[in-house]
Amino acid sequence: MENKQVATVRTITGELIGGFILYGIVFSILYSFIYSAITNRISEDSLILTAIIAIILQGITVFCIWRGSIATTFRKRLIETADVKPVMKNLIIFTVIICFLTAWMNFARVNETVEDTINSNTGVMMSETYMQYLYDDEEIAQYEAEKEKIISETKTKVYTYLAVLEIGLLAVYLGVIPLQKKAILKYAV
Repeated sequence: MENKQVATVRTITGELIGGFILYGIVFSILYSFIYSAITNRISEDSLILTAIIAIILQGITVFCIWRGSIATTFRKRLIETADVKPVMKNLIIFTVIICFLTAWMNFARVNETVEDTINSNTGVMMSETYMQYLYDDEEIAQYEAEKEKIISETKTKVYTYLAVLEIGLLAVYLGVIPLQKKAILKYAV
């Protein structure tokens, strides 16, 4: 402890966030492999189970990321006890911003993927082209209504999955904060 310097809120916050990003890259790769291995064994109809697995794995991942970041940051530094609260406030703000950016990007990506999948299915496109010659307007209208209903149901299912996932992830990320504070307090003087 005697060789360690007492750092400012800004320094500690910056290093913790930097560590989060660096460790996040490493642990995200590991998370992806484990998540893929587990979800490949689960039925595609089990979106809620998939979300629960993702939330649990993300909880473990974010815990490991922050542990690594905290250990690296405080290897040569200490923090004043009074500065722990402002650091935690900064980390909460960072966590909320990251969660909202991730949610926004996930919703945008899923929306784009659903639209691309619908619009790029050559089998459907060919069938719809030939339908004009084989069916009357009433049958085509019925087909279009059924198609829109299926698309709407699929989007609802996927967005429900994403909402459950993002709310769960926000809870996990915010739930790790007391553990972060406890770990940081070990380095407070």
